[in-house]
Amino acid sequence: MSAPSDNPPSVSSQLPRMAGLDGLRAVAAGLVVLTHVGFLTGAVSFGVIGRLLGRGDLGVSIFFALSGFLLYAAMGREWDRTGHVDVPAYYLRRAVRVLPAFWVGLLVVGLAVRPDARVWVTNATLTQIYVPDALLDGYTQTWSLATEVSFYLVLPFVFLVLRRRTSDATVALQLLGATWLLGLVAAVASGVVEIGGDTLAGRWLPAHWPEFALGMALAVVRDAPTLRSHRVLRDLAAYPGTCLAGAGGAYLLATTTVAGPLTLGPVAGVQLAGKGILGSVVTAGLMVPLLFGPGRDVYSRALSCAPARYLGRISYGVFLWHLPVFEAVYALTGIDYFTGGAVALLAVGVPVTLGLAALSERLVERPLMDRVHARTGPTR
Repeated sequence: MSAPSDNPPSVSSQLPRMAGLDGLRAVAAGLVVLTHVGFLTGAVSFGVIGRLLGRGDLGVSIFFALSGFLLYAAMGREWDRTGHVDVPAYYLRRAVRVLPAFWVGLLVVGLAVRPDARVWVTNATLTQIYVPDALLDGYTQTWSLATEVSFYLVLPFVFLVLRRRTSDATVALQLLGATWLLGLVAAVASGVVEIGGDTLAGRWLPAHWPEFALGMALAVVRDAPTLRSHRVLRDLAAYPGTCLAGAGGAYLLATTTVAGPLTLGPVAGVQLAGKGILGSVVTAGLMVPLLFGPGRDVYSRALSCAPARYLGRISYGVFLWHLPVFEAVYALTGIDYFTGGAVALLAVGVPVTLGLAALSERLVERPLMDRVHARTGPTR
């Protein structure tokens, strides 16, 4: 899912010299869009390109890690400035950032699909990942939004436990590392938890905790320049090509059965753990140069340019609208699923999605966030 920024204009206004994180959000959104293109057209069954498209769902791992980094870092700055975290204000900002735009999309898709009351309620409350057969046709990608919201709910407690128990960044990093490993255990265990015949636990927060924990750990390391791990990552970031090569290698490995089948169905058990490990490697390889590097390399400049940053700003709308638009393209053209249609999706579906995402950001997301920031103050 798209990891909505707490500050609509730009991540860089909160985090100096890290405008590239906006661009990385755009890259992650592009991967999610491409994986649906690959699946709907049947391209995932054909060759290396198809497999690369099919594993674009690793964009979700990038979004989860970005949420972990940005929100944990924001809480750290608030704690350092005031000595506490305004949890009610945090929840208000998260709710206003995520729910209104999501509900608009849900209303449009729901009116077209006309699901039963159970599907309406579970989707509206973002509890669809806990109930069998509750994903809404044309809006199934929002399962990851339900996982993300679960993280929003528990993050303040995780942060406060870490900060109150220790001011030592090394200890905090060790604890987060331990939770990363526990998340892998939860991913493995998800394979034996079935509800209504579905392995729903593979979509729950514990099984995806490693991605969020990675983002939080990067926030801890970045704000502690005396840590040895900070120096190691800073030295590594000086070679962005090496970081990107490592991310690319992990991505290629993830196209094999190690990370599960190339379908849009749930992955659970050992394969989900493998996907979590490889997703963490991919994400770290993409984030480290942006967080610890000088920002002068081609990669950082490309993700920091104005078009990339704008696409990152509207990426939440892209996440919400691309699948409904793609479904509409198939309905209007009469093309059969899994038999082609890539040209129609890319030439028509993607531009329409970008237009709707821009409208969502301009008319729904930004105005509401401006209001909540005026009431609670922006996160800095």
